[in-house]
Amino acid sequence: MCPLVVGNAIGLDESYFGFDDAHASDIFTLVSVATGLSLLRLFLCFSLTAAFFATLVWADITTAERPFQWPKVWQTDNNACYDDMFCEPSRKHRLIRRPGNTLSNFFYLFSAMVVLASSYSRAFSSENTCFILSDVLFGIMMLILSISSTVWHGCNAMWSHGVDLWSMEAVIIYLPIRMMSLGAFGTFCKHSWSPIMASNIASSACLFLYLVHILSNGSRWKKKHDQKFWHSLCPFAVRNRLPNSPYVKTKKDDTINTLSLGPIGLFEVYIFALMPVIHNIPSWIMAKKVYGSFGSVCFGRILNVSLVLGWVYRMTERWAFDACRHIKFFGEKMEMANKNGDHLKSFVWMALAAVLSPTAVLHYCTGITLTAAFCHARSVEMVMLQKF
Repeated sequence: MCPLVVGNAIGLDESYFGFDDAHASDIFTLVSVATGLSLLRLFLCFSLTAAFFATLVWADITTAERPFQWPKVWQTDNNACYDDMFCEPSRKHRLIRRPGNTLSNFFYLFSAMVVLASSYSRAFSSENTCFILSDVLFGIMMLILSISSTVWHGCNAMWSHGVDLWSMEAVIIYLPIRMMSLGAFGTFCKHSWSPIMASNIASSACLFLYLVHILSNGSRWKKKHDQKFWHSLCPFAVRNRLPNSPYVKTKKDDTINTLSLGPIGLFEVYIFALMPVIHNIPSWIMAKKVYGSFGSVCFGRILNVSLVLGWVYRMTERWAFDACRHIKFFGEKMEMANKNGDHLKSFVWMALAAVLSPTAVLHYCTGITLTAAFCHARSVEMVMLQKF
């Protein structure tokens, strides 16, 4: 959250933090420089994203007077897992059952379009095309995430949950793989390798590792879906993993239930809660030992602040600490207003629950985090390409 303070504490001088001053004076120009997209193209990405979700809202409004039926094979009537995970109140018989958790995927779709447009633009530029293919794959996985998450939160279709989790993990792991591969590129160049050969090897390794993760993890989630892992409850909800939970039980042969993750330990809770701190450690080590630059301080600050805010508030979600009492209060008020026929009050309470839903806030914040993290990775890459 404070790159300059942490940087000075570990011995980084001003030369590590010169990217922003050298390339731009405002955030919009800085995004344009990092992505290789003009402000007009960035606005086009925003407009297309807005058009998609505006169409979704329009479709939801037009079905307000009559029940909307999703395909029966989607099993959208099975709310067991969803209600076990999320606290935003549901609007039955609507296209968008939970507007906050659904429409907040705007940020993922916008980020996916920026990454894909940036990759396309750089592929046909004179710039070194390092990581182009893996960036395209990253953009595609983010696009899949935005669509599957919209479907999952819009109607809780069973098939979409596995795709949502699969693509989410693929999106989370990509940028660390990319940054490590960039470190390998720098190391090769320092040992007198040709920059072109080093770039080809590093980018190929990045693409290979990412593909292996996507395929192996996809197979894992497909298997869990076939086992109906989340069809009757949320197996990884904290309440379902407490030692006295009826779902954490042993069989006659003393083995844990095959559909249970086993009792949750404090170490696992701490690791999960501290993820925003832990993910920074390799970045600082690589910046000092390999990159020779922190990259953009602006993007580093944005990605860390947004990640911490979203992550901390998300821990109050129902599947985690179940501490979001105000969302339950909004839901009760919404139901009361509906019974009294007061549609305006019902809308106000629904909007408050939607905007302050922990998962919706996570979507806002991590959507910003992903865009800022991609721009930050690009800023480090640009510095290293100039060096070699």
